[in-house]
Amino acid sequence: MRRFLTKLLQFVLLFLSCIWLALALIALSTNWTLQYEYKYFGHRTHWGSSLERVAEFEHWAEQNAQQPKGLIVGSSTAYRNINPHILSDQTHINWFNYGSSNQSPKMSYHLLEQALEQTHLDYVLLDIYGPIVNNDGLEAAFDLVYNSDLASWQKTKLLWHYPNVQLWLRYGYSYTKNLLPSPTYIIHDSTNGTYLKKGFVCSNQPALQHYNKVQKHQKAQQIPDFPELQQIAKLCLANGTKLILNISPSLDGDFRLPSSYKKYPLIQIKAFHNPQHFYDSHHMTCEGANLYSKRIIEKIQKLK
Repeated sequence: MRRFLTKLLQFVLLFLSCIWLALALIALSTNWTLQYEYKYFGHRTHWGSSLERVAEFEHWAEQNAQQPKGLIVGSSTAYRNINPHILSDQTHINWFNYGSSNQSPKMSYHLLEQALEQTHLDYVLLDIYGPIVNNDGLEAAFDLVYNSDLASWQKTKLLWHYPNVQLWLRYGYSYTKNLLPSPTYIIHDSTNGTYLKKGFVCSNQPALQHYNKVQKHQKAQQIPDFPELQQIAKLCLANGTKLILNISPSLDGDFRLPSSYKKYPLIQIKAFHNPQHFYDSHHMTCEGANLYSKRIIEKIQKLK
């Protein structure tokens, strides 16, 4: 039995060494060509602004609390539609937008848990966009592991929640690149919006001029219940944090909510349906986001 275990250990070590050697060769090849990195892993991207957001959040979390702190979590409808600068100015709460691309409630919970280990939060605004509440958050995990400088212990925690081989390989590749003399290439796309600090991305895409409205006889979309909501609520309660839900609007129609949502402070602005404030069905332009943020403030003031 001991001999078998020794052989197995040797095989595992040899296998891992071969994987690391392959990762190292791909990383070193970026000194001469980018084609191998692009083929096997893809380049890092700037599309979700996770690189800037995570780095700025670390600094924000360390700041002394001269004002109450508020954290916004959610998917791209959070970081594109909710302007924390406007919220901070009007509510006298120091808000930071910690949304990320395709951030599911499962991922929001993990990020919030880590955030509360770093700083005290007085408020959490959980942005909910109906069509993604049941997503597993794997896309968000890829984004945060590969396209951000999230602390190594935080990335490692995410890996255990998402046992995906490709995710583990990207994790290994990103750290291999940090150890070896290899340049980092990041794809930038200026048409994807401008990062304006505090986690907010101002979307400079052209506004819609019209949109095919939902027929009046169509029923509103039902947002499903999700178990992470209770987990997030318990986490907030344990840390003395007030949880507020925000139902992100969509040009595809209003959302019907499960009865379980009603026990939490809730923001749902149903009259925000002007196509000229959006660049697609649920993402807002800069002007639309600023206007929507002002509408949210009115609700937050009543819920404080």
